[in-house]
Amino acid sequence: MSWNRDAHYVVGADLGGTNIRAAVLDRAGKMLGHGKRPSLAQEGSARTVGQIKQAVEEAISESGVALSEIGGMGIGVPGHIDPAGKKVLWAPNFYEEGFPYRNISLADPIAEATGLPVLMGNDANVAAMGEFRFGAGRDTRTMVMFTLGTGVGGGLILDGKLWTGFTGGAGELGHIVIAAGERGGAASFGSLESMAQISAICERASRKLCQGRKSLLAEVSGYDWHRITPKDIADAAKAGDAVALEVLEETGYYIGLGVTSVVMLLNPEKIVIGGGVAGAGDLLFEPIRRTAFANSSSTLIKDCQIIPAELGDDAGIYGGAGLVFDALESAA
Repeated sequence: MSWNRDAHYVVGADLGGTNIRAAVLDRAGKMLGHGKRPSLAQEGSARTVGQIKQAVEEAISESGVALSEIGGMGIGVPGHIDPAGKKVLWAPNFYEEGFPYRNISLADPIAEATGLPVLMGNDANVAAMGEFRFGAGRDTRTMVMFTLGTGVGGGLILDGKLWTGFTGGAGELGHIVIAAGERGGAASFGSLESMAQISAICERASRKLCQGRKSLLAEVSGYDWHRITPKDIADAAKAGDAVALEVLEETGYYIGLGVTSVVMLLNPEKIVIGGGVAGAGDLLFEPIRRTAFANSSSTLIKDCQIIPAELGDDAGIYGGAGLVFDALESAA
């Protein structure tokens, strides 16, 4: 299936463990139609492809754009994607015959179902592409994105191109080792993810409450960290709560160490930070910036902007569109 190089429209999609969301976009990044379906991640790739097909058809129908006018489809998938953007090498939250995806050819079945050529990318990489082309990283040549949420991910834009490495696995910024610490999920001991993912942040807050500290968070959680959310911590911090402010200060310190490693390795123009945790705003960004400035070479950090993402949950959809526009431009 060949790319329609003259097309003015593409489909961008974001595949998550819960839902698949798709949209038709024009070259300026305007969304013209949307579609959403449950991803049915536990029910096998054929079922998931069927859900993707329905979401894409809904988006195209709502957009009023003919299928023949659409140049292709780009989709972000949470897992390790091969460099060609065709195969899922590993995806822990999607299952085939009862086992997590390994070496699953997904792009071609999606293309056959939708009638569109398809490129895939890791979801955090694709979100970085979205911010680069349409969000906080536009007009930038070198940009790094951190995504803060259930885990910590990332994406690298080097000299205007998404960099995915030798086997497609580059940009796993959550695995940067920053401190001696506990293992967090799939993360390494002492990794950024183990210290700055949602569960680690909320557990840190709970530990302070269990020391007998007075805090608004005690009322929210009943001293159970499973009931605390990043928004609870941000809201309490904005109200001047000492425990919440301390948690954000510590979290910003850990993220700032990760940022320092990226600054010293890649010398980026912008570091864009997104995800739910980033919703705390300057209460989180200020300690990130202070830590990065304190630990980085002054000649590398002084011109590096550390800024919030702009596209929110839609970064993956925009990034999927960006993958296709890049392919169309390269083919021209």
